[in-house]
Amino acid sequence: MNRLRYARNAIDGNGTLFRGDFYQVTLESSLGGTTGHRIWETKTTPQYQLGARLVLEDGRVFRYALATTTVTPGFGASNKNIFNAITGGCVRAQAVGDTSVVFLCDATTGGASWFGTKNRMAGGYVSIPVGTITQFRRIVSHAATANGSNVTVNLDMPLTEAVTATKMAEVMQNPYSALYPGGNFDSVVGVPLTTIATGYYGWIQTWGPTWIVPDVAGVGSEAHGRQLIFVGNGAIELKNDMDPTTYSCQHAGFILGTSVVGDWANPPFVMLQISP
Repeated sequence: MNRLRYARNAIDGNGTLFRGDFYQVTLESSLGGTTGHRIWETKTTPQYQLGARLVLEDGRVFRYALATTTVTPGFGASNKNIFNAITGGCVRAQAVGDTSVVFLCDATTGGASWFGTKNRMAGGYVSIPVGTITQFRRIVSHAATANGSNVTVNLDMPLTEAVTATKMAEVMQNPYSALYPGGNFDSVVGVPLTTIATGYYGWIQTWGPTWIVPDVAGVGSEAHGRQLIFVGNGAIELKNDMDPTTYSCQHAGFILGTSVVGDWANPPFVMLQISP
């Protein structure tokens, strides 16, 4: 039987965005054949929109991502340099009901490195405060725009508050567009299934059973110790609410099962819990 996998907001060969809830793709096109991108492969040309969601039969969830620095299996991969405050603000006023905003493509918006390629920022987000209300919208599309030109950013929902020209805004890239090996001030967005080299696209796991490197010996050997957090290098440690170095770290998941007693007894097999 030809089984189906599901990818959210997949794109076709012409870069068209499917805006339905889910886009069904066959096993041949998603995990095999020559037209898709099998989850154990990496490619220099994207086959899906960044952030496309793939769910396997056992409940494991994967997201399509781009590495800006090489990331490896067994370690959480973080996102890097994905946020900019647009100090110049919106180029033109926008009315209630509008589904786009316009910015100047320059250093404050990430310039051509962000908007220079068509739909490079698709799947990212825009935040526009109006008084005490902040309008938060997803970026659907935009044209390729050179530095010094205005870029029209199309949104997933209409504006519910009017926006004046020069109104300050903030833009965030697609969270899956800039993977790197981790850091103390960045969040893990997934665990690579295979090594994804700089400039390559691949799948990272965000939910379900997986294997992650424990940062220290003895993780999981404590009675009742189940909750896991990511540390700066993308490895895992046991959360300790009494330890200021771990109690506020990013939640990674929990130990999936108990085997024999010992330094490396329980992890690295964990139930990953980043994005279901």
